[in-house]
Amino acid sequence: MDRVVIAVPGGMTGRKGREQLNYSYERVSTTHQDERRQEVALGHINIDTRFVDKCSGKDADRPMLKKLFKTVKRGDHVYCESISRFGRNVDDLRRLTAELVEKGVTVHFVKEGFNTAGDMYKFLLTILGAVAEMEREQIRARTIEGLEKARKYGTRSGKPIGRPKPEIPKEFYRYYEKWKEGDITMVEFARLLGKGRATVYRWIKNYV
Repeated sequence: MDRVVIAVPGGMTGRKGREQLNYSYERVSTTHQDERRQEVALGHINIDTRFVDKCSGKDADRPMLKKLFKTVKRGDHVYCESISRFGRNVDDLRRLTAELVEKGVTVHFVKEGFNTAGDMYKFLLTILGAVAEMEREQIRARTIEGLEKARKYGTRSGKPIGRPKPEIPKEFYRYYEKWKEGDITMVEFARLLGKGRATVYRWIKNYV
């Protein structure tokens, strides 16, 4: 599911008489998540139109991103809360950014504190994008390791338990990864599993 939220400041109803427009691109991983955290992070910027995708970062089919690319014109600015919300990996991040720069659009990455004015951004995209990609892989590896431990043992110490361990929903590790990445809060994590936060914290303590 995706949507565009239009927020045109008073007295500015279109491109006429304007040198530029400011757009934001935001992405959350599931339809259950709320993009307000990203909206708040961009709250100090006078955004004319917001483009919001609700899909996994691995998904190449992001309709609102495609619409953004069709909408922007030379001189416009695109704001992203972070590079992880924009590109799926380093190559994707560099390709998308290069396409916007070729259009004469300036891209701003708020969390990382840089934009595409000048040439230094190419270096920063490569380094910071690689770090973000490595962190995602580490989280994924730890999640898989935790899953194997949960299947084999019933306690964090590695000692088999004498009674069957509580059945953990198969979605637990998928949502755990999203929680570790900051895509969802603990409240959302628990709600998605239909459990209380205390139960989810106990599962994390004992089986991750």
